[in-house]
Amino acid sequence: MTRLLPLIVLAASLNLLETATAAEPVGIGALTAKDSPLSKGEVIAFFGDSITQGGARPGGYCRLIGEAIEKQRPDLGVTIVYAGISGHKVPDLQRRLDRDVLGKKPTIVFIYIGINDVWHSVRGRGTSKDDFDSGLRALIKKITATDAKIVLCTPSTIGEKNDGSNSLDSMLEEYSAISRKVATDTGVTMCDLRKAFLDYLKKQNPDNKERGILTGDGVHLNAAGNKFVAARAAEAIAKALQKKTTSSTSDSSTTSLFNGKDLTGWHVDVPHLDKNPDAKTTFIVRDGKLVSLGQPQGHLITDAQYENYRLEVEYRFASKPGNCGVLVHASTPRALYKMFPKSIEVQMNHRHAGDFWCIVQDITVPEMVKRRGPKEKWGIIEGKARRILNLTDNSEKPVGEWNSMEIQCVNDAVKVWVNGDLVNHGTDCTAAKGQIALQAEGSEVEFRKLLLTPIEKLTD
Repeated sequence: MTRLLPLIVLAASLNLLETATAAEPVGIGALTAKDSPLSKGEVIAFFGDSITQGGARPGGYCRLIGEAIEKQRPDLGVTIVYAGISGHKVPDLQRRLDRDVLGKKPTIVFIYIGINDVWHSVRGRGTSKDDFDSGLRALIKKITATDAKIVLCTPSTIGEKNDGSNSLDSMLEEYSAISRKVATDTGVTMCDLRKAFLDYLKKQNPDNKERGILTGDGVHLNAAGNKFVAARAAEAIAKALQKKTTSSTSDSSTTSLFNGKDLTGWHVDVPHLDKNPDAKTTFIVRDGKLVSLGQPQGHLITDAQYENYRLEVEYRFASKPGNCGVLVHASTPRALYKMFPKSIEVQMNHRHAGDFWCIVQDITVPEMVKRRGPKEKWGIIEGKARRILNLTDNSEKPVGEWNSMEIQCVNDAVKVWVNGDLVNHGTDCTAAKGQIALQAEGSEVEFRKLLLTPIEKLTD
């Protein structure tokens, strides 16, 4: 028996190894589990270069995901679209987007690109940073217009040394930073493969090898690399689909006040245009975002009136900080300074987001004297103390980053949060319904979300 023990241990070890090798990569369960966000008839398109082309072969990352879904969730009838072509860069993806991807009517597109945009620069055939940035944005804009969800990856590795000594490491970092920013700006899901690879290689490549850990040649995935990417891709796809599930099931009555294409449902009131009808447009749609250019000053106002609602806004000052605001319960136009409609303004001025400004309407908050000044100076017209300070000036994100603002209006109460912090709560408002307006007040501001949901009571 003693002599047989090593053989038994060896056999058991080999059996465990075989089982682990054959097992589904950890992470793919995000798409194959019964509670995964996959829907019936989902169409997943993998869009990229030779890494994705190889991912369609047996053992490739795309194939691993597709086969796992087919095995575990055959009831869903999920379709996988393989759209990787060797040597391709962002401009190539732009040229074949319609033919190879959109023509297949995907519900989600996984974009893994950037290696050749960097790698080919060695031979003078790379993609400039500006073209890489604008190309990614153009792809996302066109895909988003079809209502498909998107996962955008950072380029992974060109060489697996873990000490930053691969010749193109610094350039890869620059292009990865562009991908991250594009994902943040456009709201698509990021799959940060660059970071994931670096973290893994620091632990699993103690000898600082150039290849052989996750790739066969420093770039193209080996078996371990395909499993590694499959897991992270599946998790990112599930995350993107979860956004879709959440937004579509959280409240079926939620509507977007901005369609991402034009200003349907809104009208402009800019006094300067009265005598200068050919002046530049103040409010535009750019890259799927509603933009207040700041000048000439005025307002963009909803055609419809609203009451008892939650308004979710995502905004940012794209370059320099400045002033803007969301006006609720708006009615009579140009009621103040021949510019502002009668309303309660929820301030978005940088470092003062959440202040109330009374514009020929009034509202009450706790500690009124402390937050509005001496009572004898209060008022709702020119020259009066119309500003009511918020509860915190520390809730905004740095300039250039996206802020979330939630405004709840129920009966005579208005309650405001900025990035999750309660910043104001007023009652006894002199109006309980009206239009919603956005300001143009000197600074360029981008809006990427304007969601309105009917509610019956305020959140505690």
